[in-house]
Amino acid sequence: MFHTIEKTLMRLSARLRLLLSPIMCLPLAAMASEMPTDTSYIRDTFCSTQILLIGNQLFDPSHPDDTVILPGASFDGSDSVLIVDLEFRQPAYNKLTLNLCAGDTIWVNGTAYHDHFYLGQETVEGGAANGCDSIIDIELTFYPNVLEYNSTICEGDTIYINGTAYHAFHSSGEERIPGGASMGCDSIIQVDLEVLTPPYFILKDTLCPDEVLVINGHRYDRNNRTGLEILPGAASTGCDSLLYLELVFRQLWVFIGDDREVVKGDSICLTPQFGLAPSAITWNPPLPCQNPDCSTVCTQVLSPALYQITVTDTNGCQVNDEIRISVSDDNRVFAPNVFNPDAGWPDNRFFLSADNGVSIIRHLMIANRWGEVVFDVSGLAPDDPTSGWDGTWNGKTAQVGVYAFWAEMERLDGSTFTKTGTVTLVR
Repeated sequence: MFHTIEKTLMRLSARLRLLLSPIMCLPLAAMASEMPTDTSYIRDTFCSTQILLIGNQLFDPSHPDDTVILPGASFDGSDSVLIVDLEFRQPAYNKLTLNLCAGDTIWVNGTAYHDHFYLGQETVEGGAANGCDSIIDIELTFYPNVLEYNSTICEGDTIYINGTAYHAFHSSGEERIPGGASMGCDSIIQVDLEVLTPPYFILKDTLCPDEVLVINGHRYDRNNRTGLEILPGAASTGCDSLLYLELVFRQLWVFIGDDREVVKGDSICLTPQFGLAPSAITWNPPLPCQNPDCSTVCTQVLSPALYQITVTDTNGCQVNDEIRISVSDDNRVFAPNVFNPDAGWPDNRFFLSADNGVSIIRHLMIANRWGEVVFDVSGLAPDDPTSGWDGTWNGKTAQVGVYAFWAEMERLDGSTFTKTGTVTLVR
């Protein structure tokens, strides 16, 4: 900065004379005392940012003193000698460091500083105590008060942030918490949630007729074939999985007949009807098989019984059926009501036939109408004509007429019963 002689003289003694520089007007410093007219002293204080031109010389902080000769500048026409001794003062340096909240603004020397412009330098002209400039280095710290909350939630879940519910239908937003950040600043939370859709599976399967699936504690069978199940935390993301079931059951069956009653000792044969392709057949209790695949079984029944069949098909499915057999003690005994001793074999004999439940005829008696016993034997085999009555009595041919018979029969289990009736002898 160049100072003219007028500006300088305002700070110097009024007794100084004005001298003209060959280049420009220059001030002469006040003299501490009266000096010879050909020599003068210039002493003053300036700022380091100023530059002075005295005579033909520039004075600044790097050249603060020197001797300047002004030819013919003395009052008597001789050269004037100026002895220059200047002091250059440095500007005042200050550093402004503050901790502020993001969003705040501070003004320094007319300049706005904020969280996007927080470093700088300001020069305040003449702002220092020594009259020089004041230089302020500005370094501001703004505490971030914006936090990003990014997370994932499962569809159907809800989280609360600052009392606000966030879910699938409200997955983003901004929350302000007054004074919630450091330095007492407000805290702003920017919420952005990713909502994960739960995986959805459809299970279609074909099951055996009596097969049962239990999922989530729920039973699925022929009477409950469809449903929607929520499997908590089963997805790879940790979310729930949705499972829709749609089941079909094979139409398989086996039938071994209706329950029936038989006479004790009778034999029965069971031949099942199949509604599947059997690969294995099991009877309970085990029964004698009549063919290699045991599809037909026969047995003699002496007591009430329950017979069960289990059939396995090629898919591993099993079906069952059962039949109950009740037993009657009313064994069947067959006796002819007419016989002719002169007929051909075996019609010329009177004998008793019985079902398989009778093991022996313990005793057989035949009497005429007067009560006379004409035939009395024990230990006969049923269905044996050779042991029957031949129509004679005491070695003679018995008379034609009606005869009564009485028989004690023994069953296979040792129990007995009687059979009575009449027979007509003819010739």
